[in-house]
Amino acid sequence: MQTDHQLLQELQQKQQQLATFRASSGAELQALLDQYDWGLISGAGHNGLPLVTLRLNHRIALDDPALLDLAEQAELTWGPVDFALFSGETQEPLRVLSQTLLDQRWRWRQSQT
Repeated sequence: MQTDHQLLQELQQKQQQLATFRASSGAELQALLDQYDWGLISGAGHNGLPLVTLRLNHRIALDDPALLDLAEQAELTWGPVDFALFSGETQEPLRVLSQTLLDQRWRWRQSQT
């Protein structure tokens, strides 16, 4: 069983990790992260990937440039991640892998040229 000190230390490390991620992001992505509730749960995603949670108050669009930037920054920081995206429309999150979003980004770019 973890002691209170160990739990506090783990919480402080997680807060530092999230603050570092936010600070390494561009201004637009920082604005998105500041506007919504988000977090990271180590090992809670598909096949043990990190799980990034994001609570939006609007409909989720998988081709949203801000969401794609978030997926790209998350992969640069942690490697592939699983996203749990919550909208104001339902209690169930939309689950999508960062690799899926980034693969789609490539396909959308190819179809626009």
